[in-house]
Amino acid sequence: MKSLNVILSLAVFILLGIAAVEHQPNDKFKNLQVLPKDITEDSLDKIMDRFTVDLGVDCKYCHERDKKADSLIFESDNKPEKEIARKMMLMTADLNKNYFQFNEEVNAAQVQAVTCFTCHKGTQIPEKEKKVVKNSPFSIQRN
Repeated sequence: MKSLNVILSLAVFILLGIAAVEHQPNDKFKNLQVLPKDITEDSLDKIMDRFTVDLGVDCKYCHERDKKADSLIFESDNKPEKEIARKMMLMTADLNKNYFQFNEEVNAAQVQAVTCFTCHKGTQIPEKEKKVVKNSPFSIQRN
């Protein structure tokens, strides 16, 4: 009976420890204004990696470089591209939330109908000329 109590006590202690570790806020990242303050490193890396692909850029496109330390200053707001990226993130979140139909099981935060790639297609600045594809369901038929 004593060994059962010890095992149960240890199990509860371990589970509480795991729960406490998983829910601690992440104060490693500074100056997050659009992304959640408690974002995991893995999630942040995936988002940033997606930006590099969708815009065809690398990290120093938005993040200031410390030439002496040969590293990036991620919390710095000295590059205007970083603020533009924030505004674009808010814009795509708004589009996904307000213009696409989701339900209780799937919401706009989980599935993005509009992403950076939707317009940028791997380039820093999206094309301004609209290419019309004949017989596309989105093309306007004029008589």
